[in-house]
Amino acid sequence: MTKILLVGCGHMGSALLMSWLNLKSYSFTVVDPYNLNHLKNKLKRKKIDILNKVPSNKKMKTFDIIIFAVRPQIANDVLCEYQNFKLKKNIVIGSIIAGKKINFFKKRIKNANQFVRIMPNMPALVRNGISCLVSNSNLSLINKKKLNELFLKVGKTLWLKNESQIDKATAVSGSGPGYIFILIHAFEKAAQKIGFSKNQSRDLITSTMLGSIYLMQETKQEPKELAIKIAVKGGTTEAGIKNLKNNNIDTIIYKTIMSAYDRAKILSKKN
Repeated sequence: MTKILLVGCGHMGSALLMSWLNLKSYSFTVVDPYNLNHLKNKLKRKKIDILNKVPSNKKMKTFDIIIFAVRPQIANDVLCEYQNFKLKKNIVIGSIIAGKKINFFKKRIKNANQFVRIMPNMPALVRNGISCLVSNSNLSLINKKKLNELFLKVGKTLWLKNESQIDKATAVSGSGPGYIFILIHAFEKAAQKIGFSKNQSRDLITSTMLGSIYLMQETKQEPKELAIKIAVKGGTTEAGIKNLKNNNIDTIIYKTIMSAYDRAKILSKKN
């Protein structure tokens, strides 16, 4: 049985936890004083320890993996509460905190030497996320396998070669669902403006988006190639695509990702 301590259980932490609940080879303890009552009500029939403060010294020695899932702004204060515990020899310290480097954790938790940064995304809640991971050189193959198996339960995993890539992944896949939802909202508003109801617009847009992704995956063709095939010369799709290009859609998306990436770099400097 792999014992996991999840420190913080907000939007992302709870999305992961809800997808992990039925794993038989893992047990979970959650520390979250801010969401304590909500979590107890939500998980009252599950065998999960939910605490409002740091576990005891005795309990801390039992964990195989600790995953920190708090906001970057309070990360330093939270980690200071864990810095003096005696931990298992082969414990892994994991983090889904945006912008906080492995060195940030090494400085504060000196009784561990295996560290992993993880950037999952919100579709993990429905087991369709993608989690990007990067570790320091001390991570054992056994622990890498454990973490990989754990995050495969919430979607795909992608192991990165260096930490600079994790901030980039934060901007692309970590924040990406937010951009997609804004695009869906914009599509729906446009559909409603030309006369469709809210429900009709939702069906039209979600089915079109999902169907387009499935088509790309099934045919294994490049998205640009598929767009060209659909955009018959002089037709409606060509007219719409021309408008997107005239309004610099590539630049808009690039600037969107760079804004998130720049923010991740700023957060990483506050180590």
